[in-house]
This record gives sequence, C-alpha cells and structure tokens, in this order.
Amino acid sequence: MRLFLASYATVEFYDEIQRDMHPFFDAKWVEPKNLHLTWLFLGNHPSASPIISQLQPLRSLPRLPMALQGIGTFGHPHPTHFFLKTSQKVSQVIHEKIASMLGLVPDDPFRAHVTLARIKQFHSYGFKQIEKPWMSEPLGQVEAPIYLIESRLTSTGPIYIPIEEF
Repeated sequence: MRLFLASYATVEFYDEIQRDMHPFFDAKWVEPKNLHLTWLFLGNHPSASPIISQLQPLRSLPRLPMALQGIGTFGHPHPTHFFLKTSQKVSQVIHEKIASMLGLVPDDPFRAHVTLARIKQFHSYGFKQIEKPWMSEPLGQVEAPIYLIESRLTSTGPIYIPIEEF
C-alpha cells in the first residue's frame, strides 16, 4: 500500500485561478476532489494497522482549519508545481508532532502547501505581477481532519482512498 497523511482542502475561485494562470503556463490541474495538504508521505507499507496504532494521539489534537492565502511555485530553473500557501507556523507544529508519533525525523524542511497544478510547459513569470480580486482574499482552507490515505496510481491519475480519519 502506498500511504500518506493528508488533510483535504477546498479552494475558492479555482476556475478563475486556472483561467488567469493559463497565459503563463500549461499545466495538469489537480481535480478539486483531490486537493489536499500532505502532512507526511509514508511510501509503501504492507499494512496500515501499525501506522494507525502509532497515530492514535492525533485524535486528541485540536481540529482547526487553516486558511489558504497566497500563491507559490516549486522548481528550478523553471517552476514545476503551482500551489497555494497556508500558515507555516501552525503546519510545522502539526508536521513535527506526526513525525514524532511515527518515530521519524524529517530530513527536509516542511513547506505547507496545497498543490493546484503540475506545470507541463512554463511560459512566463508574469503571474507574479498580476493583480486579481481573488489574490487578496483567503482562497480556501485546509480542512481539520487528518487522514491516512492509500494512493493508487493509474494512467488517468491517482485514486485516493481514505483508510482512517484522525
């Protein structure tokens, strides 16, 4: 089983964002039902049971949704991913708690985000200068529950199957 921990996200103005970004890059946009913040990618495991047992303390964490505001990209020299930002401080604390419960020490800095698109062909950084009404508003939120999710990769895209809610 290919597993990861995530919270689902809702994004306002998603159609407008896609339309407004079209001149700057060609991309495969994430289906709205698959929008999420990945807390920790766990990789392949024969069973989810040990992970579920280790993560029981997650059930007692406060359930606070986090606002999504601001756009960003990953990738160098040209962007490969387009995303929305969320509170780095709050998400860092949650990420560290999850890693600790699993006995892991993260090797990379955690950058909380919700990927909206994987960029296929990049045209211009002009999107950083545009000003649209949706850019100054909260663009959605990361929902409160954290899920253990199985990811099945297919030729038409991933299928996410929530296994456990914390």
